[in-house]
Amino acid sequence: MECQAMKMKHLFSPICIGLFAIANAAAAQAQSFSFVHGSPEGHMLSRQGAEPWMECVREESEGEVDFDYYPSGQISSTPELFRALQSRIADVVIIPIGYVSDELPLNGVSMLPGLGSSSKEIVAAYSEAVRNGVLADEFVSHDIMPLFVSVYPPYQMVSMGDKIESVDDFRGKVVRSAGGAMNLAISELGASPAEIPIGDTYVALERGTADGTISGFASIKPFSLDEIMSSMSRNGEFGTFSNVFAMRLGDFEALSDELQQAFLECGDRVQEDMAHYLDDEVELLSQEFAESGIDIYEFSPEALEELNERLEAVSESWVQRLERRGHPAQQVFDEYAAALADQ
Repeated sequence: MECQAMKMKHLFSPICIGLFAIANAAAAQAQSFSFVHGSPEGHMLSRQGAEPWMECVREESEGEVDFDYYPSGQISSTPELFRALQSRIADVVIIPIGYVSDELPLNGVSMLPGLGSSSKEIVAAYSEAVRNGVLADEFVSHDIMPLFVSVYPPYQMVSMGDKIESVDDFRGKVVRSAGGAMNLAISELGASPAEIPIGDTYVALERGTADGTISGFASIKPFSLDEIMSSMSRNGEFGTFSNVFAMRLGDFEALSDELQQAFLECGDRVQEDMAHYLDDEVELLSQEFAESGIDIYEFSPEALEELNERLEAVSESWVQRLERRGHPAQQVFDEYAAALADQ
């Protein structure tokens, strides 16, 4: 600042006082939020989600908002992010829906098999659902504001040994699960689910704790699973995994109308870009993995039909289980299925 070059006796001149006042006012207006999540910096949720969203908000807010960024589990592991937000350890987090089935049980509908065939399709329906209706109410009950969502294309079967090509091949296997509806899907196919956080999956598979995992293509390389897996299906419909980028509702409501709009509009842009990226990546990674010697295969029409028939029971079980606990699961399922049909 030019005032710093003036002699001490001029520090309190009207010009300097004005400049300092402007600088202090700008600093006072800036709001800083801690953004915490458990995924590595090279992971899609970081590179395609958190980072571009923060940059968009910075630009749209014209410097009124900034972020302290803590990826890779520096402050909180992925399973603990929901509690990190509630306890104010973090201001913005990525809530992994599969890990919070006790707190947000109805939002598990977004992970059921057979509901949506692409990330773009699922994201459009789920994004609307978390801002309106029963799924939105579930977040509000915990003082949480969903900002935007990310949902993987349908998950596939990853095996460390022989490829799993039929219902019979699932029997007796232990399959790593991210929890929630994925546990139901694995059990329905005759295997035993082992609920293991994604960050621990490599070690669990390498040690033989599980025979394989149900996973999206986008999660393979960031966690180095391509180094140890032998095969991966290409056309299965084993459900998916959804993440919700969120902050505390009270903090969101404290923002100006303009900043609220910036947070949500940036979220809309980023979630659409992520969905396109994920859908395109499936084809690219299929080719890359096949070229590296991994067996990328498709279920036969007969096997796929039998698998999908088994998986239909997952939605029924999910609805019945939550209805017994007093949740309007059938209403949620019907509304969500209808929203997908409109995409």
